[in-house]
Amino acid sequence: MTRDLKIAIAGGGLAGLGAAHALRAFGFRAQVFEAAPELGEIGAAVNTSPNATKVLQAFGLGEEIAAVGNVSPGILTRNMQTGELLEFNDLRKQPLRWGAHQYSFHRADLLNVLAGSLDPATIHLAHRLATIEERGSSVALTFTNGAAFEADVVIGADGVRSVIRHALYGDDNPTYTGQMVWRSLLKGSDVPPEVLEPNGHVQWVGPGCHFIAYYIRGREVVNIVTQEDTDKWVAEGWSTRGDPDEMLRSFPNPEPRLEKLISIVTECSKWGLFTRPLTENWGRGRIQLIGDAAHAMLPNAGQGACQAFEDTYILARWLAATADPVEAFANFRRIRIPRVHAMQRISAANARFKHMRDAATQKGLISSGKRSTSGHAEWIRGYNPITEWDKDSTVPLIETPA
Repeated sequence: MTRDLKIAIAGGGLAGLGAAHALRAFGFRAQVFEAAPELGEIGAAVNTSPNATKVLQAFGLGEEIAAVGNVSPGILTRNMQTGELLEFNDLRKQPLRWGAHQYSFHRADLLNVLAGSLDPATIHLAHRLATIEERGSSVALTFTNGAAFEADVVIGADGVRSVIRHALYGDDNPTYTGQMVWRSLLKGSDVPPEVLEPNGHVQWVGPGCHFIAYYIRGREVVNIVTQEDTDKWVAEGWSTRGDPDEMLRSFPNPEPRLEKLISIVTECSKWGLFTRPLTENWGRGRIQLIGDAAHAMLPNAGQGACQAFEDTYILARWLAATADPVEAFANFRRIRIPRVHAMQRISAANARFKHMRDAATQKGLISSGKRSTSGHAEWIRGYNPITEWDKDSTVPLIETPA
Protein backbone atom coordinates (compact mmCIF):
# COMPACT_ATOMS: atom_id res chain seq x y z
CA MET A 1 0.00 0.00 0.00
CA THR A 2 1.34 3.45 -0.93
CA ARG A 3 1.47 5.80 2.04
CA ASP A 4 -0.34 9.09 1.55
CA LEU A 5 2.52 11.57 1.81
CA LYS A 6 3.66 13.81 -1.04
CA ILE A 7 7.46 13.73 -1.00
CA ALA A 8 9.78 15.78 -3.19
CA ILE A 9 13.47 14.88 -3.45
CA ALA A 10 15.75 17.57 -4.82
CA GLY A 11 18.71 15.91 -6.53
CA GLY A 12 19.06 12.82 -8.70
CA GLY A 13 22.51 11.65 -7.65
CA LEU A 14 23.39 8.72 -5.42
CA ALA A 15 21.77 10.29 -2.34
CA GLY A 16 18.59 11.35 -4.12
CA LEU A 17 17.98 8.06 -5.93
CA GLY A 18 18.96 6.16 -2.79
CA ALA A 19 16.33 8.13 -0.87
CA ALA A 20 13.71 7.23 -3.49
CA HIS A 21 14.54 3.55 -3.04
CA ALA A 22 14.46 3.76 0.75
CA LEU A 23 11.10 5.50 0.73
CA ARG A 24 9.69 2.99 -1.74
CA ALA A 25 10.80 0.17 0.56
CA PHE A 26 8.48 1.59 3.23
CA GLY A 27 5.53 2.25 0.96
CA PHE A 28 6.17 5.87 -0.02
CA ARG A 29 6.18 7.22 -3.57
CA ALA A 30 8.61 10.11 -3.94
CA GLN A 31 9.12 12.48 -6.84
CA VAL A 32 12.77 13.15 -7.76
CA PHE A 33 13.69 16.50 -9.33
CA GLU A 34 17.08 16.70 -11.01
CA ALA A 35 18.56 19.90 -12.45
CA ALA A 36 20.57 18.17 -15.20
CA PRO A 37 18.97 17.10 -18.49
CA GLU A 38 20.09 13.52 -17.83
CA LEU A 39 21.17 11.48 -14.86
CA GLY A 40 24.88 11.36 -14.30
CA GLU A 41 27.44 11.37 -11.50
CA ILE A 42 30.53 13.54 -11.53
CA GLY A 43 33.54 11.53 -10.47
CA ALA A 44 35.07 8.25 -11.42
CA ALA A 45 34.63 5.73 -8.63
CA VAL A 46 32.81 5.17 -5.37
CA ASN A 47 33.17 2.60 -2.60
CA THR A 48 30.54 1.16 -0.30
CA SER A 49 31.77 -0.35 2.94
CA PRO A 50 29.55 -2.96 4.67
CA ASN A 51 27.47 -0.38 6.54
CA ALA A 52 26.35 1.06 3.19
CA THR A 53 26.23 -2.25 1.32
CA LYS A 54 23.65 -3.45 3.84
CA VAL A 55 21.44 -0.51 2.89
CA LEU A 56 21.66 -1.30 -0.83
CA GLN A 57 20.83 -4.92 -0.08
CA ALA A 58 17.83 -3.79 1.97
CA PHE A 59 16.61 -1.97 -1.15
CA GLY A 60 16.58 -5.36 -2.92
CA LEU A 61 19.62 -4.48 -5.05
CA GLY A 62 22.04 -7.10 -3.76
CA GLU A 63 22.33 -9.02 -7.04
CA GLU A 64 22.52 -5.86 -9.14
CA ILE A 65 25.37 -4.29 -7.19
CA ALA A 66 27.27 -7.59 -7.10
CA ALA A 67 27.05 -7.69 -10.91
CA VAL A 68 28.64 -4.25 -11.45
CA GLY A 69 30.89 -3.85 -8.39
CA ASN A 70 34.31 -5.21 -7.53
CA VAL A 71 34.50 -6.92 -4.16
CA SER A 72 37.34 -5.16 -2.39
CA PRO A 73 40.06 -7.54 -1.14
CA GLY A 74 41.34 -4.86 1.20
CA ILE A 75 43.74 -1.93 0.98
CA LEU A 76 47.47 -2.61 0.93
CA THR A 77 49.49 0.40 2.10
CA ARG A 78 53.09 1.07 1.09
CA ASN A 79 55.63 3.76 1.84
CA MET A 80 55.67 6.09 -1.16
CA GLN A 81 59.46 6.37 -1.43
CA THR A 82 60.64 2.89 -0.43
CA GLY A 83 57.70 0.68 -1.39
CA GLU A 84 57.84 -0.95 2.06
CA LEU A 85 54.62 -2.69 3.08
CA LEU A 86 53.14 -0.82 6.04
CA GLU A 87 49.67 -2.31 6.44
CA PHE A 88 47.19 -4.66 4.84
CA ASN A 89 43.55 -4.42 5.85
CA ASP A 90 42.32 -7.79 4.63
CA LEU A 91 38.61 -7.57 3.80
CA ARG A 92 38.20 -11.03 2.30
CA LYS A 93 36.57 -12.35 5.48
CA GLN A 94 34.49 -9.21 5.84
CA PRO A 95 31.04 -10.82 5.27
CA LEU A 96 31.66 -13.07 8.27
CA ARG A 97 32.85 -10.18 10.39
CA TRP A 98 30.60 -7.31 9.34
CA GLY A 99 27.80 -8.97 7.42
CA ALA A 100 28.47 -7.64 3.91
CA HIS A 101 31.16 -6.99 1.32
CA GLN A 102 32.90 -3.75 0.54
CA TYR A 103 32.47 -2.88 -3.14
CA SER A 104 34.22 -0.55 -5.57
CA PHE A 105 32.10 0.80 -8.42
CA HIS A 106 32.33 3.11 -11.34
CA ARG A 107 29.92 5.81 -10.18
CA ALA A 108 27.95 5.66 -13.40
CA ASP A 109 27.34 1.92 -12.93
CA LEU A 110 26.02 2.33 -9.41
CA LEU A 111 23.85 5.25 -10.46
CA ASN A 112 22.41 3.16 -13.31
CA VAL A 113 21.52 0.39 -10.87
CA LEU A 114 19.69 2.86 -8.65
CA ALA A 115 17.89 4.56 -11.52
CA GLY A 116 17.05 1.39 -13.42
CA SER A 117 14.58 -0.03 -10.93
CA LEU A 118 12.70 3.19 -10.16
CA ASP A 119 9.54 4.23 -11.98
CA PRO A 120 10.74 6.65 -14.71
CA ALA A 121 7.57 8.68 -14.18
CA THR A 122 8.86 9.69 -10.74
CA ILE A 123 12.15 11.13 -12.06
CA HIS A 124 11.88 14.67 -13.46
CA LEU A 125 14.96 15.83 -15.38
CA ALA A 126 15.86 19.42 -16.29
CA HIS A 127 14.11 20.66 -13.14
CA ARG A 128 16.50 23.17 -11.59
CA LEU A 129 15.16 24.46 -8.29
CA ALA A 130 14.48 28.20 -8.27
CA THR A 131 12.59 28.85 -5.03
CA ILE A 132 11.42 26.97 -1.97
CA GLU A 133 8.67 28.28 0.31
CA GLU A 134 7.60 26.84 3.66
CA ARG A 135 3.84 27.03 4.05
CA GLY A 136 3.14 25.49 7.43
CA SER A 137 1.77 22.08 6.45
CA SER A 138 3.44 22.00 3.03
CA VAL A 139 6.49 23.17 1.09
CA ALA A 140 6.19 24.78 -2.34
CA LEU A 141 8.90 24.31 -4.96
CA THR A 142 9.26 26.23 -8.20
CA PHE A 143 11.72 25.43 -10.96
CA THR A 144 13.48 27.50 -13.58
CA ASN A 145 11.58 25.69 -16.35
CA GLY A 146 8.31 27.09 -14.98
CA ALA A 147 7.16 23.91 -13.24
CA ALA A 148 5.90 23.91 -9.66
CA PHE A 149 5.26 21.22 -7.05
CA GLU A 150 3.73 21.40 -3.59
CA ALA A 151 4.94 18.68 -1.23
CA ASP A 152 4.14 17.57 2.27
CA VAL A 153 7.88 17.14 2.87
CA VAL A 154 11.07 17.93 0.95
CA ILE A 155 14.34 16.01 1.06
CA GLY A 156 17.35 18.03 -0.03
CA ALA A 157 19.82 15.69 -1.73
CA ASP A 158 21.23 18.36 -4.02
CA GLY A 159 24.88 18.06 -3.05
CA VAL A 160 27.62 20.22 -1.63
CA ARG A 161 26.30 23.31 -3.42
CA SER A 162 22.76 22.65 -2.23
CA VAL A 163 20.21 25.23 -3.32
CA ILE A 164 17.96 24.15 -0.46
CA ARG A 165 20.74 24.53 2.10
CA HIS A 166 21.46 28.02 0.83
CA ALA A 167 17.76 28.91 1.02
CA LEU A 168 17.58 27.74 4.64
CA TYR A 169 20.90 28.95 6.01
CA GLY A 170 22.59 31.26 3.54
CA ASP A 171 26.27 30.83 2.64
CA ASP A 172 28.34 28.22 4.48
CA ASN A 173 31.62 30.09 3.92
CA PRO A 174 33.68 27.04 2.93
CA THR A 175 37.36 27.21 3.84
CA TYR A 176 40.21 25.98 1.66
CA THR A 177 42.05 23.19 3.48
CA GLY A 178 45.42 23.66 1.78
CA GLN A 179 44.97 20.23 0.18
CA MET A 180 44.27 19.24 -3.39
CA VAL A 181 43.24 16.09 -5.22
CA TRP A 182 44.33 14.58 -8.52
CA ARG A 183 42.12 12.08 -10.33
CA SER A 184 42.67 9.89 -13.38
CA LEU A 185 41.25 6.80 -15.05
CA LEU A 186 43.54 4.35 -16.85
CA LYS A 187 42.84 1.34 -19.02
CA GLY A 188 43.48 -1.70 -16.90
CA SER A 189 45.36 -3.33 -19.78
CA ASP A 190 47.87 -0.44 -19.77
CA VAL A 191 48.85 -1.05 -16.14
CA PRO A 192 51.39 -3.83 -15.57
CA PRO A 193 49.91 -6.28 -13.02
CA GLU A 194 52.95 -6.00 -10.73
CA VAL A 195 52.22 -2.31 -10.15
CA LEU A 196 49.12 -3.13 -8.11
CA GLU A 197 50.32 -6.44 -6.72
CA PRO A 198 49.25 -8.48 -4.92
CA ASN A 199 45.58 -7.54 -4.57
CA GLY A 200 44.77 -4.75 -7.02
CA HIS A 201 44.02 -2.06 -4.39
CA VAL A 202 47.11 -0.16 -3.25
CA GLN A 203 47.66 3.00 -1.26
CA TRP A 204 50.98 4.80 -1.04
CA VAL A 205 51.59 7.25 1.81
CA GLY A 206 54.34 9.81 1.99
CA PRO A 207 55.29 13.15 3.51
CA GLY A 208 52.42 15.51 2.83
CA CYS A 209 50.54 13.28 0.41
CA HIS A 210 48.97 9.93 -0.39
CA PHE A 211 48.06 8.09 -3.59
CA ILE A 212 45.40 5.38 -4.08
CA ALA A 213 44.86 3.14 -7.12
CA TYR A 214 42.46 0.25 -7.63
CA TYR A 215 40.53 -1.65 -10.28
CA ILE A 216 36.88 -1.02 -11.15
CA ARG A 217 34.68 -2.76 -13.73
CA GLY A 218 36.57 -5.98 -13.14
CA ARG A 219 40.06 -5.13 -14.37
CA GLU A 220 38.90 -2.93 -17.21
CA VAL A 221 39.70 0.38 -15.49
CA VAL A 222 42.17 1.57 -12.85
CA ASN A 223 40.89 4.45 -10.77
CA ILE A 224 43.48 6.85 -9.36
CA VAL A 225 42.77 9.43 -6.69
CA THR A 226 45.42 11.29 -4.74
CA GLN A 227 45.65 13.96 -2.10
CA GLU A 228 48.46 16.35 -1.22
CA ASP A 229 49.20 19.29 1.00
CA THR A 230 49.97 22.40 -1.02
CA ASP A 231 50.62 26.08 -0.53
CA LYS A 232 48.96 26.82 -3.86
CA TRP A 233 45.34 27.86 -4.28
CA VAL A 234 43.31 25.25 -6.17
CA ALA A 235 39.69 25.92 -7.09
CA GLU A 236 36.84 23.84 -5.71
CA GLY A 237 35.26 21.54 -8.27
CA TRP A 238 35.53 18.11 -9.85
CA SER A 239 36.45 18.57 -13.47
CA THR A 240 39.29 21.11 -13.79
CA ARG A 241 41.74 19.71 -16.34
CA GLY A 242 45.15 18.98 -14.88
CA ASP A 243 48.66 18.63 -16.28
CA PRO A 244 50.07 15.06 -16.02
CA ASP A 245 53.62 16.44 -15.75
CA GLU A 246 52.56 18.61 -12.82
CA MET A 247 50.92 15.59 -11.25
CA LEU A 248 54.17 13.62 -11.62
CA ARG A 249 56.13 16.43 -9.94
CA SER A 250 53.70 16.32 -7.03
CA PHE A 251 55.07 12.92 -5.96
CA PRO A 252 58.88 13.24 -5.93
CA ASN A 253 61.14 10.19 -5.65
CA PRO A 254 58.36 7.58 -5.90
CA GLU A 255 59.19 3.92 -5.54
CA PRO A 256 59.38 2.07 -8.92
CA ARG A 257 55.83 0.70 -8.96
CA LEU A 258 54.30 4.07 -8.24
CA GLU A 259 56.63 5.83 -10.70
CA LYS A 260 55.54 3.43 -13.42
CA LEU A 261 51.86 4.01 -12.63
CA ILE A 262 52.16 7.80 -12.75
CA SER A 263 54.10 7.62 -16.02
CA ILE A 264 51.07 6.01 -17.71
CA VAL A 265 48.80 8.97 -16.92
CA THR A 266 48.06 11.10 -19.98
CA GLU A 267 44.91 12.86 -18.76
CA CYS A 268 43.97 13.97 -15.27
CA SER A 269 41.77 16.40 -13.38
CA LYS A 270 42.36 18.27 -10.16
CA TRP A 271 40.43 20.17 -7.53
CA GLY A 272 40.92 21.83 -4.18
CA LEU A 273 39.46 20.44 -0.98
CA PHE A 274 37.26 22.80 0.98
CA THR A 275 35.73 22.12 4.35
CA ARG A 276 32.71 23.49 6.16
CA PRO A 277 32.28 23.68 9.92
CA LEU A 278 30.49 20.80 11.60
CA THR A 279 26.91 21.89 11.95
CA GLU A 280 23.54 20.72 13.15
CA ASN A 281 21.84 22.79 10.48
CA TRP A 282 20.51 19.81 8.56
CA GLY A 283 16.98 21.06 7.99
CA ARG A 284 13.92 22.30 9.79
CA GLY A 285 10.21 21.67 9.86
CA ARG A 286 9.21 19.68 6.79
CA ILE A 287 12.56 20.07 5.01
CA GLN A 288 15.40 17.61 5.60
CA LEU A 289 18.89 17.64 4.09
CA ILE A 290 20.86 14.45 3.48
CA GLY A 291 24.24 13.48 2.07
CA ASP A 292 26.64 16.23 1.03
CA ALA A 293 23.89 18.83 1.32
CA ALA A 294 23.87 18.17 5.07
CA HIS A 295 27.37 16.97 5.88
CA ALA A 296 30.01 17.23 3.16
CA MET A 297 33.22 15.59 4.40
CA LEU A 298 36.81 15.20 3.30
CA PRO A 299 37.48 12.01 1.27
CA ASN A 300 39.81 10.36 3.77
CA ALA A 301 37.61 7.66 5.27
CA GLY A 302 35.76 6.52 2.15
CA GLN A 303 32.44 7.43 3.76
CA GLY A 304 30.91 10.27 1.76
CA ALA A 305 28.52 8.13 -0.27
CA CYS A 306 28.24 5.56 2.51
CA GLN A 307 26.89 8.11 4.97
CA ALA A 308 24.42 9.33 2.36
CA PHE A 309 23.09 5.79 1.97
CA GLU A 310 22.83 5.43 5.75
CA ASP A 311 20.88 8.69 5.76
CA THR A 312 18.39 7.43 3.20
CA TYR A 313 17.42 4.25 5.02
CA ILE A 314 17.21 5.77 8.48
CA LEU A 315 15.22 8.76 7.25
CA ALA A 316 12.67 6.56 5.47
CA ARG A 317 12.43 4.29 8.51
CA TRP A 318 11.64 7.23 10.79
CA LEU A 319 9.01 8.55 8.37
CA ALA A 320 7.40 5.11 8.36
CA ALA A 321 7.47 4.87 12.16
CA THR A 322 6.21 8.36 13.02
CA ALA A 323 2.88 9.92 12.11
CA ASP A 324 4.24 13.48 12.20
CA PRO A 325 6.98 14.03 9.56
CA VAL A 326 8.36 17.01 11.51
CA GLU A 327 8.90 14.71 14.48
CA ALA A 328 10.36 12.03 12.19
CA PHE A 329 12.92 14.45 10.80
CA ALA A 330 13.85 15.63 14.30
CA ASN A 331 14.43 12.02 15.39
CA PHE A 332 16.47 11.37 12.25
CA ARG A 333 18.78 14.27 13.10
CA ARG A 334 19.07 13.17 16.72
CA ILE A 335 20.28 9.73 15.66
CA ARG A 336 22.42 10.73 12.69
CA ILE A 337 24.27 13.88 13.70
CA PRO A 338 26.62 12.38 16.36
CA ARG A 339 27.71 9.53 14.06
CA VAL A 340 28.22 11.73 11.04
CA HIS A 341 30.12 14.35 13.02
CA ALA A 342 32.47 11.60 14.20
CA MET A 343 32.88 10.51 10.58
CA GLN A 344 33.74 14.06 9.54
CA ARG A 345 36.33 14.26 12.31
CA ILE A 346 37.99 10.95 11.40
CA SER A 347 38.10 12.04 7.77
CA ALA A 348 40.07 15.12 8.79
CA ALA A 349 42.29 13.19 11.19
CA ASN A 350 43.11 10.51 8.62
CA ALA A 351 44.67 13.02 6.24
CA ARG A 352 47.03 14.25 8.95
CA PHE A 353 48.11 10.70 9.78
CA LYS A 354 48.56 9.59 6.17
CA HIS A 355 50.64 12.70 5.45
CA MET A 356 53.01 12.46 8.41
CA ARG A 357 56.49 13.77 7.65
CA ASP A 358 58.14 11.36 10.10
CA ALA A 359 57.89 7.99 8.33
CA ALA A 360 59.44 6.07 11.24
CA THR A 361 56.87 7.38 13.72
CA GLN A 362 54.06 6.69 11.26
CA LYS A 363 55.28 3.10 10.76
CA GLY A 364 55.55 2.60 14.52
CA LEU A 365 51.99 3.74 15.14
CA ILE A 366 50.71 1.35 12.45
CA SER A 367 52.72 -1.65 13.62
CA SER A 368 51.69 -1.08 17.23
CA GLY A 369 48.01 -0.99 16.27
CA LYS A 370 47.58 2.52 17.65
CA ARG A 371 46.67 3.99 14.26
CA SER A 372 45.49 2.69 10.92
CA THR A 373 45.49 4.23 7.47
CA SER A 374 41.89 3.02 7.20
CA GLY A 375 40.69 4.71 10.35
CA HIS A 376 38.48 3.11 13.01
CA ALA A 377 37.12 0.15 11.05
CA GLU A 378 34.94 -1.46 13.70
CA TRP A 379 32.56 1.42 14.42
CA ILE A 380 32.45 2.42 10.77
CA ARG A 381 32.07 -0.88 8.93
CA GLY A 382 30.40 -2.83 11.69
CA TYR A 383 27.45 -0.47 12.00
CA ASN A 384 24.13 -1.85 10.76
CA PRO A 385 21.61 0.86 9.80
CA ILE A 386 18.91 -1.74 9.32
CA THR A 387 18.87 -2.86 12.95
CA GLU A 388 20.26 0.29 14.59
CA TRP A 389 18.14 2.94 12.87
CA ASP A 390 16.63 4.15 16.16
CA LYS A 391 19.64 3.63 18.43
CA ASP A 392 22.04 6.30 19.61
CA SER A 393 25.42 5.76 17.97
CA THR A 394 28.49 4.73 19.92
CA VAL A 395 31.44 6.54 18.40
CA PRO A 396 35.02 7.19 19.51
CA LEU A 397 36.19 10.55 20.72
CA ILE A 398 38.02 12.10 17.78
CA GLU A 399 39.66 15.48 17.90
CA THR A 400 39.57 17.44 14.67
CA PRO A 401 43.13 18.40 13.71
CA ALA A 402 43.88 22.13 13.74
